[in-house]
Amino acid sequence: MTTTHAPGRNTKRQAIIETAERLFADYGYDATSTARIAHEAGVPSGLVFYHFATKTDLLLAIVRERPTPGEVLLTAARGRSVHKRLRAVVTVMAEELERNRSARIIVFREAQARPEIAARAAELFAEAATTIAEVLSGAEDVVADPARVRTAAELIVSTVFLDIIALGRSDTAAKRHEDMIDMLEESLTVPHPH
Repeated sequence: MTTTHAPGRNTKRQAIIETAERLFADYGYDATSTARIAHEAGVPSGLVFYHFATKTDLLLAIVRERPTPGEVLLTAARGRSVHKRLRAVVTVMAEELERNRSARIIVFREAQARPEIAARAAELFAEAATTIAEVLSGAEDVVADPARVRTAAELIVSTVFLDIIALGRSDTAAKRHEDMIDMLEESLTVPHPH
């Protein structure tokens, strides 16, 4: 449960979140104490628990209080062709994942041990895939059925996520995935027998 009373409290709450995100990504959730988070955030230890009832609530705030994939990926709906939209989706998704790299590392690492983080990761994956499918479906040269478009979107989310977590180089993501983009373009624009 989050409580906010005075204007300065939001800033301190945000400092706690940002510090916890950095420390959880660098050292892991279990190895990071709330006392260390408070110390490095420059706040009294009790303030962590004023804003977050438990350390798990703080972890959940990190993964919930980020822009959702849908908000970010809708900007990729530029261009009329599937090819332009595929390149834009890969680029935008890679940039967003790199920008929020610490939070993504935390989700990737902590989802294995914490069902609530795994559930949030599944929600984020589904939202990203749904948004990408919508963006691709809006291209003028798409002839693929919705199931094929959805499969293409899921492949993009999986590939780009793993690539950025492993390599962290959004500036070359579209280039590294040019073969995937070409394959998906053909799959979405060439009629397939049922």
